[in-house]
Amino acid sequence: MKLRNDSVFVGELTTIGRRTGLPRTVELRMVYLDGRFYAASSSIQRKHWCRNMLKNPTVEVKAGDDRFPCQARQVADEKLRLRVLNLRDSPPLLERAVFEMTPREPS
Repeated sequence: MKLRNDSVFVGELTTIGRRTGLPRTVELRMVYLDGRFYAASSSIQRKHWCRNMLKNPTVEVKAGDDRFPCQARQVADEKLRLRVLNLRDSPPLLERAVFEMTPREPS
């Protein structure tokens, strides 16, 4: 998949289960922006993928046939959070939490 800046796509996010330690994959609508991936959630406490990322920020994003090992974090910068939500939804769902997944450099 050819990722374009400011694009929205459906991809897969694989986290590590916070209790089991096993890989857990969920399909999400994501935003690709400035070399990073973003996903949003209406509830951190009700979404296992959010809670898993907070416990273990090592994740993998799959976009088409490409896989990207990433480090995840919750976005605290309000300007960035709003930019992602405006790209993701029309009209934007502004109450959502946003997570950023930054691809790791190959070792």
